[in-house]
Amino acid sequence: MTESPDVASFVRQAKAEFRQAQAGLLRALRSTAEDRLGWSPSPSARSPIEIGAHAAIAVEAMLGNLDDSPFPLPAPADADAWFREEERRYATLELVAQLLETNGAAYENWLDALDEPRLSADIALPFGMGSCPRRVAIGFMPMHLNWHTAQIEYIQTIYGDRDTHF
Repeated sequence: MTESPDVASFVRQAKAEFRQAQAGLLRALRSTAEDRLGWSPSPSARSPIEIGAHAAIAVEAMLGNLDDSPFPLPAPADADAWFREEERRYATLELVAQLLETNGAAYENWLDALDEPRLSADIALPFGMGSCPRRVAIGFMPMHLNWHTAQIEYIQTIYGDRDTHF
């Protein structure tokens, strides 16, 4: 349970930022033409649905890291291969939205259980990147979703959709 006004305020802000990023990602996916959800501009690029699946899966992986269970794969290339395999399981907008909701709820529940000592502690970052204060690393979650939302919006412009979909 959150124990101090500072922690409670921090948790409220973290949830608000996450929910805004989560809604933005879903809005970008839902505004993507249905026949373009599985399209990518090159064989090595993710499609919008793959980007959405990646972001939803990453919520769970990042939560593990925030909760002192570092991502088990040793290098970014290993993680990329693992993510791409996992993404194949979520080939529809409905599946991606459900996964994002499920993993987002787990993240918000985890935030609700934070106390000052846990919030103030450092966590290990993946891939041997050192450590970071948990209070800072929590901001990586919405940032990651926002990056992937921007990727989807860029793909939309490649196939001619110039609307901002706000």
